[in-house]
Amino acid sequence: MHALKGMLVAFSFIFTQAMAITDITTFEIEREIAGDNQNPIQYYLEESSNEATADTLVVFFQGSDCNSVKHNQLIRSLSSAILPHADLLLIEKPGITASLSYTSNAERTDCPSFYLQHDSLEQRATDAHIVLTHVLTYQGYERVVVMGGSEGAAVAGVFAAEFGMADAVVMFNGGGRWFLQDVEHNIISTTPESETEFVLEGFRAFTQHVLTNEPFDIEVSNHGYHWWRSALELDLKAVLYQLNIPALIVQGGRDLSVSPNAVKAMHSELVALNKNNIELLFVDDMDHSFFDSGGDRMTDDIAKQVRSWLLEHSL
Repeated sequence: MHALKGMLVAFSFIFTQAMAITDITTFEIEREIAGDNQNPIQYYLEESSNEATADTLVVFFQGSDCNSVKHNQLIRSLSSAILPHADLLLIEKPGITASLSYTSNAERTDCPSFYLQHDSLEQRATDAHIVLTHVLTYQGYERVVVMGGSEGAAVAGVFAAEFGMADAVVMFNGGGRWFLQDVEHNIISTTPESETEFVLEGFRAFTQHVLTNEPFDIEVSNHGYHWWRSALELDLKAVLYQLNIPALIVQGGRDLSVSPNAVKAMHSELVALNKNNIELLFVDDMDHSFFDSGGDRMTDDIAKQVRSWLLEHSL
């Protein structure tokens, strides 16, 4: 297991800039975890700069890092570039608040214990359902567009499929059908060849240990048992098959964190099953963090293409 330490840094969706917190309204609501009333869900609602009341709400899920989503300025910038007249809803992971300072270190030592014990893809989707149900009772949005990057892409898919509250979903660099394939791609792409087989064997053994044992104390890459079990068991193809709304998968061809080939294969299999509502925007020269091979960030171009796709679907 020691061979895994630090290995999954790339799986933290590197999608941040300008970490200063700006004005954004903060709310709290009770979380449905038995026996807990000390860790409410914290969420943020940012109204568009447009003077008119927004009729569209974007719900954007961050990636796998142990950081407050409130510090993630780039998510907010991308959302605004895609749908400038929409409001934005951001939801913290279990146990995380904006008081947690930002760090790019995927092996930070101060991750909240509640987060390590309870964070999972399903818990994040459940929290989002609680929050969005509450928000929609007093904000009359006509459309809800769900987005997410890396792990957040999978959460967006799970949320949309499970709760039926979204009118469209956009998934950025979220990987293929199985998380194990994405991790193996990451290992092969980033590990010296002399060490690759050793690290692959270590991760596969770790995977088997998680999948065949009851919950146990663990912290690997700032994630606990429930997160690892959730990520390793998720069948993203099965999740997407449940969707009957427009869905766009945006995937970079130079992604070292998740497998571009696995994404292509999953999409082809879904199309073969007549899931023509799920489209793939494959960007050959883009990496996991939206940079091209020349070091320039491609977010403006991606935002334009996603906006055009949404317009095609009257969103």
